[in-house]
Amino acid sequence: MKASQKTSTSDTNAVSNIIILCDGDFPTQGPGLQVLRQAAQAKEEYTVIACDGAFLHLLQNNIKCDYIVGDMDTLPKKYHRQFKQIIHKEEEQDYNDLAKAFRFANALIEKDIKLHKGLMTNQITSRKKNTSHAPQEALYLTNNKLIIKPKSVYNITILGATGKREDHALGNISYLPDFAKTLREKFPSTPVNICMITDYGVFVPILGTTKIKGLPGSKLSIFSFDQSLRICSTGLMYKTHDVVFDMWWKATLNIFRTQNALLKFSHPAKALLYFPF
Repeated sequence: MKASQKTSTSDTNAVSNIIILCDGDFPTQGPGLQVLRQAAQAKEEYTVIACDGAFLHLLQNNIKCDYIVGDMDTLPKKYHRQFKQIIHKEEEQDYNDLAKAFRFANALIEKDIKLHKGLMTNQITSRKKNTSHAPQEALYLTNNKLIIKPKSVYNITILGATGKREDHALGNISYLPDFAKTLREKFPSTPVNICMITDYGVFVPILGTTKIKGLPGSKLSIFSFDQSLRICSTGLMYKTHDVVFDMWWKATLNIFRTQNALLKFSHPAKALLYFPF
C-alpha cells in the first residue's frame, strides 16, 4: 500500500469525511466495515487517520492512510522511516492516541474552513467585478458586510475503538461527549458530526434536547455523566424522567415505541446514545 500524501487541503470532500481508526478490533462487519470499503474505493472522498499501530490494519487490507498520529509506541520501527511523511508524532501521555487523532482532525477541519472562506471570498470578489447579482455562496447584510456560508457539514467517524483491552474501550467511548462539546465550541457555525461505530452498534454523543428516529421495536441505550440531569422522553417504551444517572446501566436497553422519539433535557449536559444494529 502506498501512503496518501496530501499536499493541499483543497480536497474539500476528503476533509469533510474523516475516519479515525483506533488500534482495537478492526471492523469485520456492518456499517464500520462498509465505511472502510467506501474509503478504499473512493479515496478522494475520505481522509483516513490511523492511531499509531492501527496503521498496520490499513496496510494489511490495502486501504489508504493519509496520516498516522500518536506516540508511535505500537508502530514497528521499520515503518517510521518508510512513512515518515505522514507520521505526526505526539509524545505527551496526558491523552491517548484517539484524543490526539481527534485534535489532529480538528486542525484539518479548521484549516479547511479557512481555506473555504478564502476561496469563496476570492470568487465573490471576482463575481462582484463582473456582475451585479449577489453570488449564491454569500449573504449580504444591510451594511454590505459579507457573510460566507459555511460548508454544509463535516463528519468524523471513529472505528476500531473497542475490543481488546476493556479499559481502553471504556476510555475511548467516554471521550465522545467531550469531543462533541469541543466541536460545538470550536466550530459554532459549522456542523461537525461525530460518531463511533463498532461491529455491533453506533455511539452518538448529544449535548441537549434531541429528536431521534428509529424503527418501532429497535433498541436504544442512554448514558449520561451528569447526575443532576433529568431526561423526559416520549416515543420510548420505558420512561426516563425519574432516572438518576449515577450508574451507567440506569437508562440502558430501552425500545422505540414509535418511529420518532424526543429526549428533553432539564439542562445542557453531556450524554451518549447507543443504537445496536
